[in-house]
Amino acid sequence: MQERAILVHFDSQTGQFKIEAEGFEGLSCLEATQVFEEALGVVEGDRTFKPEASSAQVKTTQNQTQRLRQ
Repeated sequence: MQERAILVHFDSQTGQFKIEAEGFEGLSCLEATQVFEEALGVVEGDRTFKPEASSAQVKTTQNQTQRLRQ
């Protein structure tokens, strides 16, 4: 089993941050990062998906993310 990690990158000069999930399959990264995104105020549309997440559609609402399998 591959090690999983949640990385939070913060630029102290600009105040910008980036949350990155590593080692997750499909869209399971959304569940893993959700609490961090809510705490830091990530807005819908600010996400960048890695190629391994492209196998499913994502429907995001303000307080939850739903995975839809194709």
